[in-house]
Amino acid sequence: MIPAIQRLTQEMGWREFADAPGVSYKTLRKGEDGSLTLLLKFAPGAAYHAHRHPAGEEYFVIEGELEDLGRAWPAGSYLWHPPQSAHRPRSGKGAVVLVVLPKPVELLKI
Repeated sequence: MIPAIQRLTQEMGWREFADAPGVSYKTLRKGEDGSLTLLLKFAPGAAYHAHRHPAGEEYFVIEGELEDLGRAWPAGSYLWHPPQSAHRPRSGKGAVVLVVLPKPVELLKI
């Protein structure tokens, strides 16, 4: 039997991406197959790199507003990016987003 993963996210520290200033994360689950569940926090004006999702991505905006796909997504928004889709999310106002990745992202040079 696989043990359940239980964490109090309030007790976890935010870790900033060295190459994406203003974007930080908390890893909630990291699978042996490369899958990942994490919280992303965007400071106002922060952006993440352009990237591709080999196996897709799901995310839910918990707080603030995330800009993606040519529009702003407020708290409560759910998005699914199909396999091989690419995007570059950012936030003008700041946001906290729950992200589920079946496989790691591929960074793009755009």
